[in-house]
Amino acid sequence: MSLTTRTLPGYTIQSEDLNVFDAWFTSDVKVAVIGGHTALALTKEYLSEQLRAHGVSFFWTGGECNQSNHDRLLKEKMVHEYDWIIGVGGGRALDLAKWVADTVQKPILTIPTIASTCAACSAVSVVYDENHQFLRIQELYKAPEHVILLPTILVEAPASFLHAGIGDAISKPMEINFSGKHMPWSFHNHLGKSIAESALKILTEQGEMAYQANLSQSMNTSFINVVSAIIMGIGYASILVEEDYNSALAHALYNAFMRMDAVKKQPHGLVVAYGILVQCLVDEDQTSFSELYAFYQKLGLPKSLRTIGTQLDHKDLPSVIDAALKMPDCRFVSKQLNVTKVFEAMHTLELLESSSKEID
Repeated sequence: MSLTTRTLPGYTIQSEDLNVFDAWFTSDVKVAVIGGHTALALTKEYLSEQLRAHGVSFFWTGGECNQSNHDRLLKEKMVHEYDWIIGVGGGRALDLAKWVADTVQKPILTIPTIASTCAACSAVSVVYDENHQFLRIQELYKAPEHVILLPTILVEAPASFLHAGIGDAISKPMEINFSGKHMPWSFHNHLGKSIAESALKILTEQGEMAYQANLSQSMNTSFINVVSAIIMGIGYASILVEEDYNSALAHALYNAFMRMDAVKKQPHGLVVAYGILVQCLVDEDQTSFSELYAFYQKLGLPKSLRTIGTQLDHKDLPSVIDAALKMPDCRFVSKQLNVTKVFEAMHTLELLESSSKEID
């Protein structure tokens, strides 16, 4: 029997007048902060004040989680010598900070400044090449020690990030169930699946209210619940569920779609959200499809190829579908799928979109 260890980070919903760092850092601790340009601009004053008793240095990620930025940060003397790393920003900045911390074997706290992914919590980093194309999933030794949620910063972020974050988060329980439907479930897989399904319930019941709060930059309970579900709930699920079951057709389609320039410009979570509707149809899961389709209509999530920047008669679409079915994400479901079946699901979505426009 192999040894299985799953370590989940704690999290704090931070009040501005409290210093959460005192619980982690003694007075002699020095901290290297790694973040994106916007994230550092938003948090540098706050972090400098909160960490004034400590040595602290700030480093820009370089804008992408890739090998060259990783190697550049490893040349920074203080990244090696300081005791802790704090990662600040969106998914790619946090993934790079986690990867650097993992390489130099330093503990890391993360502070997400947008709620578009679960990167602040997860134990993987998504690595891209120098042309911003997906390269690989970098598995890390462990997840961050702790995640700090700053609601006042998150609610002032553009609502487009939360919109995409909801779309991306919906995919986790749907892909877990699709990839693992014929597999025996261990306890940790079942626990992760249950957490993901609980997060989905929060997203569909409170997502619209949270989105409206973000649009008006006014805090409410639904906003905090939805942000927590995206970052922590989906993050916990990704740690607990084996990597083999963590994604399926929706993410495979996203990665394959990145060869289309128009789709590449769309937020990750919106393309993945479209892929979930396709996945529901090929899985013949009409109940989930109907519930999600109604939610997508309320929140304005993509329901057709046009809404992610392409169309059914695009000459490259068959090759995109074929590439998706060959992705590692589909290794447990590829026998159930073929290009024709996926194309037919996309065609059904186009017909539904056209019919709903005619009714309008």
